[in-house]
Amino acid sequence: MSLIFGIVMCILLIPTLLIMFFILYPKNWKSAKMILGLTMKKEFKEGETEKTIDMIYSKRRGQAQKVLYISLALSIVLLLLHGFILQTTLWMVLFYASLIGIFIPFFLGNKEMKSLKRTLGLSQEQKVIYTDINTAGSIHTIKFSSLLIPNIIGLFIVIAALLVDLKVINVKSTFAGNFLGTGLAAIFWAVGLLISGVAYMMDNLKNEVISTDSAINANYNRAKKKNLSDFSVKFLWLNTILLATTFVFLVLWYSELLFFIFTIIYFLIIMIGIFIYVLRDKKIEQRYEKEMTVTQDEDDNWIGGIIYYNPNNKRLNVKKRVGVGGTVNAAHPVGKLVYAFIVLVFMFTLGSLVYVGMTEATPIKLKLEDNKLICHQLSDDYVIDINDITAIEWGEDVNNLKLAKISGFGISNLYKGNFSVNGNSCKVFLNPEEGNYIKVMTAEMTYYVSAATSEETKIVYEQLQS
Repeated sequence: MSLIFGIVMCILLIPTLLIMFFILYPKNWKSAKMILGLTMKKEFKEGETEKTIDMIYSKRRGQAQKVLYISLALSIVLLLLHGFILQTTLWMVLFYASLIGIFIPFFLGNKEMKSLKRTLGLSQEQKVIYTDINTAGSIHTIKFSSLLIPNIIGLFIVIAALLVDLKVINVKSTFAGNFLGTGLAAIFWAVGLLISGVAYMMDNLKNEVISTDSAINANYNRAKKKNLSDFSVKFLWLNTILLATTFVFLVLWYSELLFFIFTIIYFLIIMIGIFIYVLRDKKIEQRYEKEMTVTQDEDDNWIGGIIYYNPNNKRLNVKKRVGVGGTVNAAHPVGKLVYAFIVLVFMFTLGSLVYVGMTEATPIKLKLEDNKLICHQLSDDYVIDINDITAIEWGEDVNNLKLAKISGFGISNLYKGNFSVNGNSCKVFLNPEEGNYIKVMTAEMTYYVSAATSEETKIVYEQLQS
């Protein structure tokens, strides 16, 4: 499991870093529309200024390149580690650290470029944003039906999974009745709705003005939006296929391995799709480079060239200065909520990693106190009244049970949570490395429990018998 997770993380991290590196730090800065998050000026390519920028850019690109190489090396090292929770924690730390690390040289370079720009007397030239009245709001490339059809298919799959869980549709399934398949299908369907919303939002972004000729502006924006809408629709269909795969492999025909393999393929296709999108976008920029007679300088409104903050702009959505798609105006009330949510998600992720790490490191305990059987780890996970127990059985080997996790932990030294055991929904609190366990049955629930060692489990079993 840890190896499969490591491979998935490699597929996520490495292509992401490579794509970000080439977007943020193109090899030839002189041919780019932006340099380190600043609008390109003809003065940047003249005399001593060009040499100064060459030094700044080479230094910052080199630093980002080192971050890239270190991240790639650490990714290979993490693949060799054992222990699912340890590996998960380190992967998440590496993921966040790599993303932040590759942005730091960009932020520093942006600060240096703004300082150089002030030295050259090239202050922000305009406070008014250009709008081409002839093309404003008239260029859309995405069809509503292209977003609607895959989402309708996804909804039918979610309903089918729900009917299986409600046993309206009778199928022989490990997860039937546990609503895990319905939950996962609903999550992927929600992702599809999110993709659709973002695609629609991006298609309705304000058109860029690059020329005094409306025809050129129209063709430029149509090409850019068509490239993004094509990518969004294909991504949406791919997500719907993964939704269907979830239904087949985790609801109708349980195979966690095949589901993971398909997930790996899914992420690979996404990364290839992003790479193709970026290449096409770059070709569009190169095609219209000579036609760009109008440049809009909003450098002072971009913090570090990444975060857009403009209280004078009432629009929530704006096109990203670098990268794919759009971003939100951090000065907008909704934009502030979005960034606050991102911070909360980041803090929640770190807190979850700490909790999961503590859980793996803390041995499980099984004890009898106050006429109750208590399963304890960090807190009392299960408390079973002795009077409620109808039967107990001694089990020799956990591996003889057909365990399928529904929710909770399923790692090498800990099975804890809601599981399907031999096709029946049960509560599990086990150390699978020790093997022995106690099957505890009540009128409402069946529990499979053990202590940290087989000896401790045996003692509790004998106490229960007496």
